[in-house]
Amino acid sequence: MAAGDATLAFEDSGASIRCTIQVHQSSLHGHAAELRVVRKVVVKDNRPVHASDTAYRASIARLAERNVVEIPRESLKAFCYEGEEISIRIEAQLKVDDGLVFDTTLGEQMQMALGLKPAISEDAKGIVDPADAFEFVTNLKAIPPANQAITLGLLVMGAIAILCNTWLGWHDQWSPEGLTLFYDQRDSDGDSQSPFFNSLIASGAFGAGIWLAIKRQLRKYMTFEIVDVPASIGIEHSVAARRLLRGRPRVDLNDVVVRIVGCNMEMGQYKRGSGTKERTVSFKNPVRAVILYDRRIDRIAAGKAVEDYLDGEISFGPMFRGLYPPQAIGTSHGIAVHWEVQLIHDQLVDQEIVCRNDCFVWADFLKS
Repeated sequence: MAAGDATLAFEDSGASIRCTIQVHQSSLHGHAAELRVVRKVVVKDNRPVHASDTAYRASIARLAERNVVEIPRESLKAFCYEGEEISIRIEAQLKVDDGLVFDTTLGEQMQMALGLKPAISEDAKGIVDPADAFEFVTNLKAIPPANQAITLGLLVMGAIAILCNTWLGWHDQWSPEGLTLFYDQRDSDGDSQSPFFNSLIASGAFGAGIWLAIKRQLRKYMTFEIVDVPASIGIEHSVAARRLLRGRPRVDLNDVVVRIVGCNMEMGQYKRGSGTKERTVSFKNPVRAVILYDRRIDRIAAGKAVEDYLDGEISFGPMFRGLYPPQAIGTSHGIAVHWEVQLIHDQLVDQEIVCRNDCFVWADFLKS
């Protein structure tokens, strides 16, 4: 189908998006056709993995010179987006039953139908993932004996494994080719590689995993959980903080901050490596963060309920006014809405709980 054979125009009519299709080529009149609205996530990387899906489709029994299709907004849930690491583009495709396809990219019409969000100056990564400063020995003493033993065991096991792996890499780096113990000096494509460098990469990945396991044990100085999350949360919704959180420390906690934050997450994938070692890397990075609740507590006594120290309510209005609604293509691409509860302490490992995000009313993100 040539570019001039048909034109598509979109107009926001409130409850729906009205698509007007003008078919200029008379030979197409009377044919059955299908209108598709396609979402495309474009990853901003030199080796991107893009993704797309069909957000809406409507059948047209017989094309006329002028055709109008009403697309319910609740069915569409699609909008343009220009972010730091991804873009989301909306395209319309008119497919005629003789195999012809007419494509057009929807620009500002669809984005204006959503409404542009206000600028947010806060550091999203710093809010969602604050620096976790703690004192290891103090934290170790605060957890139960069984967890202390596990933590020390992980430290010893990790240190031995990393030292042995690094020694293997060093040995294989300087051994004659063919006499290496573990790391090859050539990859599967026959190209030379550094065994020592590969051992450092493996040691770093293993060390990171061990460190995460250790921090999981160091969090055992208290119980901390989310309870009573409403099944549906809208822009006017609020909930008492003491109803949402439960926790009980084993030791006295001094100068504690309890915070609830929300953000959009940009999601996508890209390729790294080459040949048989090529891999797909997924990312999920926070943008547009807002703080929903922030309370500093001078002291929480050992054995006392954390919720007894919380006052005030959590208002979800800032999330709806500041964030874009979720628009995911599969599980790896698009925009997600993320919110979590944090308990921040300067001597013990911070607590954090990621909350379920299927409870937010999508349409309320469109309200100002």
